[in-house]
Amino acid sequence: MDKKILIEKIKDKNIDVENFVDKIIKEEYLKKEIIKQLLNNKDIMVYYHCYYIVSKASELRPEIFYQYWDDFAALMNHDNSYHRDIGLTIIANLISVDQDKLFDNILKDYLEHINDKKFMTAQCCIRNLVKIIKERIDLREIIVETLLNIDKKSSYPRKQKELLKYGVLEILDLVYDESNKRDAINTFIERSATSISPKTKKKAIELKRKYI
Repeated sequence: MDKKILIEKIKDKNIDVENFVDKIIKEEYLKKEIIKQLLNNKDIMVYYHCYYIVSKASELRPEIFYQYWDDFAALMNHDNSYHRDIGLTIIANLISVDQDKLFDNILKDYLEHINDKKFMTAQCCIRNLVKIIKERIDLREIIVETLLNIDKKSSYPRKQKELLKYGVLEILDLVYDESNKRDAINTFIERSATSISPKTKKKAIELKRKYI
């Protein structure tokens, strides 16, 4: 397919994402071109639609995207928060095939995004930590320790910080039974049960009834 035609198809607001997902899994050239556009195209309609395609495809077949690990990891430090979100998400999608444990080299950088310049990127980071914590049991306690100290780690206004804790509570729910930090988790849950965020408060009360 001609590159100009391809880009026009990708830009289309009615893009058939599933069709492109199927194609890039099967066609190496198309996969390379869409990743190239994702990484380099300045048009948000192009790179974000490419992200939809690659994100979905990398969930289904992460192994065929692992060779681009460094490219996706580099996006985490992009000036544009959308690109940082893309990097955080796709890296999390690839964690299941990270046989070289490349994630170990970027763990600190990844976790720093819980205090990203953009609050939505911090939320994106925590959402994707769910995928990572399921795959990397050996990193669970490090991640949990960081999340338990989110009040110190993040510098958002109180309202945003309390909302961020909802995602933290979801992760703590996942690891509770296997964690050796249950006392600290219980304290976090207790404090969150009086949160000014209704969403966080509701989740904390649910976990309090479940565990404490």
